[in-house]
Amino acid sequence: MQHSEFVIHPDYVDLLREAGLDSFDALMSTRGEKDLQKPHLAKWRQRIALRIGSRRLYLKRYGSPPIKEQIVQLLSGFPAAAAVEWHWLGQMQRAGISAAQGVAYGYRRRGLLKQHSLLVTAEVPGRSLERWVLDQRNARLDRRYRAHLATSLADLTQRLHGNGLIHRDLYLSHVFIQDACEGSLQLSLIDLARMIRPRIFRRRWIVKDLASLNYSTASDVATSADRLRWYKRYQDIERLSKTDRELIRAIAIKTTRIARHDAKRMND
Repeated sequence: MQHSEFVIHPDYVDLLREAGLDSFDALMSTRGEKDLQKPHLAKWRQRIALRIGSRRLYLKRYGSPPIKEQIVQLLSGFPAAAAVEWHWLGQMQRAGISAAQGVAYGYRRRGLLKQHSLLVTAEVPGRSLERWVLDQRNARLDRRYRAHLATSLADLTQRLHGNGLIHRDLYLSHVFIQDACEGSLQLSLIDLARMIRPRIFRRRWIVKDLASLNYSTASDVATSADRLRWYKRYQDIERLSKTDRELIRAIAIKTTRIARHDAKRMND
């Protein structure tokens, strides 16, 4: 038995129609502007950049994931791989957290384990905070702007966790910054495919998110004092309690583990 769904955000119906990309089959077969495949990306996943006029969109296509992953998806209430990120994009919008705009989503499923799905998102303005930080390493940024950036990142993270959401890949590469060094800035989150809203073990997942941010922020970019100020803003406190100190230790331990795992992966 076959099940299917295909939806386009109302604001993008005309755009996709004019490009001949307003159907599931058309999006599954298009070659796009550029293949964004990465060496470590599973073969059943594909990432493509689309250029339609002056607009750039990103298309993710999924074949049939491993059986274990499909079972987890089904038990979580998701009919296909692309449905996961489509769901969380909607949750981010409802929570008032800036993220990519979902443009289109669809899937076809035959039986329990054979599926194909896709997700189209609009380009997020700006560039990754990771790349921006690297470019600014040798620049002498205004201290007030640095503080504003740190505050904005702390507020974004607090809003994410305050809504019960865990990113699970909260590295600077997945935070986009717009209008840097112009007095105002906008931070947005990308790549939400691994996001969860855990009902149990929330502290463990919060530690992972915060350690990921800590690890991806180089020591010559943020000092220990900078990180402490960031943490206090994130927690909305002026002084550390015993619980805060325990959490900070847990973050430090997890940061070390992430570094070791990353070093091992790079050497394999």
